[in-house]
Amino acid sequence: MYRQIARNRRFSILLIAIFCLAVLGLGLFTSWVFESFWPLVLLSLFCPLYVWWQLSHATEHAAKAAGWVAVGPDAEPRLHRIVETTAIRAGIPLPQVGVIEDAAPNAFAASLRPEKAVIGVTRGALDLLDDTELEAVIAHEVAHIVNQDGRVTLTTFALVGSIAAVAAGLLGLGWAMLQVTPSGLRNGIGLLIGMLGIGLLLLGGIFWLVATVLGPVISAAVSRRREFLADASGVELTRFPDGLVRALEKLAAHPAGPSTATGEVQALFIHDGAGASWLERLLGTHPPVAERVERLRAMGRSF
Repeated sequence: MYRQIARNRRFSILLIAIFCLAVLGLGLFTSWVFESFWPLVLLSLFCPLYVWWQLSHATEHAAKAAGWVAVGPDAEPRLHRIVETTAIRAGIPLPQVGVIEDAAPNAFAASLRPEKAVIGVTRGALDLLDDTELEAVIAHEVAHIVNQDGRVTLTTFALVGSIAAVAAGLLGLGWAMLQVTPSGLRNGIGLLIGMLGIGLLLLGGIFWLVATVLGPVISAAVSRRREFLADASGVELTRFPDGLVRALEKLAAHPAGPSTATGEVQALFIHDGAGASWLERLLGTHPPVAERVERLRAMGRSF
C-alpha cells in the first residue's frame, strides 16, 4: 500500500512537470514569434499559479462534474452509517458524504488527500444494493482514498482542464488575428498577422487534441490497474469478497453510467459502464467486470 501511495505521488508530480514544461515551451515559441520575452515571462508566472488553483479546487470541481450533492446523516442515515464505519475501520477521517441523483447505480470517491475526501453514491445504487453490497462498494471507494489513487486521477482531471483552457485561448487569439483586416496597414504586416493567426490556430488545435483525445486515453491507462488494487484493499476491509462480487454484477447489469459523469470524472466511479467494442475498451477507465469478479472469487477462496 505504501509503495502504491509513493508511486501515485511521483506520477502526479511527473504529470505536473510535463504540463509546466509544455506551457513553458509554448512561452518560448510565442516569445520567438513576437520577438519579445514578455510571453515567456507571463506564462512562467501564470503556469504555477494556474496549476495551484486547479489542484486546490480539483476535488470540488470533480464532485460538481459528477453531480454530487452533500447530504447529512438525518437525510441518509444508512449511507452515513456505512461510510463512517468503513472510514473508522480504514483509519481515515470521515469523508464528506453525498448523493448523486441518478438512476444508474454507481459510486465514486474524489480526494487529493484523505483529509479532504468526498464519497458519493447514486440514487440508483442506494435503491439497488443491500447493506452488504453497499458496504463493499463503499469499502472499494475508501480504499481509493487510503491508497491516494485520486491524487493521480484528479491531477489528470485538473491538467486536462488546464490544457483545454490554453487551447481555447490560442484558438480565440488566432481567430481574432485572422479577423483583423489589413486596411490602413502595409500588406506585409497584414500578411504577417494572418500567418501568426493561422499558426496560433494550429497550435491551439494541437492542444485541443491533447486535451480531448490523449487526455482520456492517459486517464484510462493510469486508472485501470488501480481498480484491481482498490478491489483487493476494499475486500481486506470487509473480509467478504462475495459482497463486492454481487455488487459488481448488479452494476454490470446496468451498463449505462451516470448521465452526470463526463470525461475524466468517469475514472472516479467504481464502474464506467464501458461496452465490449475495442474503442470502449481503449477508453474504458476500468477493467472488465468479469475479470474483476474472477480475481475477487480467487481471493474469496483464500479467506
